Amino acid sequence: MATTPHVHPTTVSSDAAVSHTHMHTMIFYFGRSMTLLFASWDITSTEGLVGAIFAMLFLSILYEALKSLREYLMHLALKNIRKPNCCADSKPSPESKKGSNWRSVFLGKSKLPLFIHVIQSILQVIQISIAYLLMLAIMTFNGWIFLSVVFGAGVGFLAFGWTKFLYGVGSTQDCNDCCN
Repeated sequence: MATTPHVHPTTVSSDAAVSHTHMHTMIFYFGRSMTLLFASWDITSTEGLVGAIFAMLFLSILYEALKSLREYLMHLALKNIRKPNCCADSKPSPESKKGSNWRSVFLGKSKLPLFIHVIQSILQVIQISIAYLLMLAIMTFNGWIFLSVVFGAGVGFLAFGWTKFLYGVGSTQDCNDCCN
């Protein structure tokens, strides 16, 4: 197993520095001993590894579910604010451009209700947090964790990805829904 030493100096006082060296693998390995995401999540057994694999699988599926939920909520919000003649012309009307700047959101003049935007923002923060946790988990270079994240993303897309084709924001389906 190839390892690369990393040196991280830490300051004990203003004059003295202590150097800590630890080994970190830079290739994928299929072991069961690792620390995953938090110092308290120290995996040393097969049962712990299986639990971590299921946790990463769940987080990957949750990431895809949140992405689809956000698209669905946006579809509902846009469907409720579109006019029946939205397909009549392809050019945006001057009225639709009026409420599209940032001031209109803070002044309450946006066509998208503020509470919908707040919900979308909260879901975005949760989704991005999960994405970064998954990225950091993959950076352990444990092959089992990597495979569980990739497999979970695939299962999540299989379960929830169809909503992108039904409710994809800006799709022709949105336009067809409001015209029929």
